[in-house]
Amino acid sequence: MSKVVLITGCSRGIGKAAALSLAAQGWTVVGTLRSAKGREDLEAAGIHVISMDVTDAEQVEQGIREILDQYGRLDALVANAGQGLFGCFETLSESQTRTVMEVNFFGVLQCARLALPALRESQGRLVVISSVAGRRAAPGSSLYNASKFAIEGWAEGLSYELDPFGVDVVLIEPGPTESGFFEQKTWGDRSVEAYAPLNERLAELQSKVTSKCVPVEVVTRAIERALTQKNPPFRIPTGGNTKLQLVAKGSLPERWWRGLVKGAVKFPKQD
Repeated sequence: MSKVVLITGCSRGIGKAAALSLAAQGWTVVGTLRSAKGREDLEAAGIHVISMDVTDAEQVEQGIREILDQYGRLDALVANAGQGLFGCFETLSESQTRTVMEVNFFGVLQCARLALPALRESQGRLVVISSVAGRRAAPGSSLYNASKFAIEGWAEGLSYELDPFGVDVVLIEPGPTESGFFEQKTWGDRSVEAYAPLNERLAELQSKVTSKCVPVEVVTRAIERALTQKNPPFRIPTGGNTKLQLVAKGSLPERWWRGLVKGAVKFPKQD
């Protein structure tokens, strides 16, 4: 039997592209959806689709059980399901704050916790889709940054715990990607007057970033590398600009880096 991989969040973007690519290469792919969107394309490619909201423990447990009942094994989990959130912190509601953490952090933990017994048995792989936002913060992304910083810290500690069992943990760190992320990202309350000029500037910058997105295949190739390479690196950033940012963030004095960020944003003056 071919190796079995579970990929969460396959309705669009990175998850859907990875599911289709791996299925074409002979993997047995199980893809999760929260709704019916995207089901037809996945099933046409021979992908086993299950309904799963990663924030619902019962659905996650049922999904893992279904996989083990049908295939008897699980060789990899690609924890991809996530949600974007944009806007200055004071403009974000408590509900938005909790939702992004539930999906991007606790949802990943929930899937991993339930999949790990099977991954230990198969000496499989846990691949987590993080972001460049998990390594460097930016204005207007504080809560999204928090969710990805949390995932990075958790995955790093977990990687040591799983090493004795032969389970590799790999973080994929995409920068701007043609995945539909910017179209789906949620904003805070743009009517908060104090932050209106900054929000306007951030929205302008975001529209420029979308023209610099790399093809989604860049990320799917990184996922394939994480799943198949004998000794994969713990972190795989994708996109040339992403790698440059991370090198600069890691090597420059903090005040120089902060100066670069402020210079790029060109903060509007407050009255």
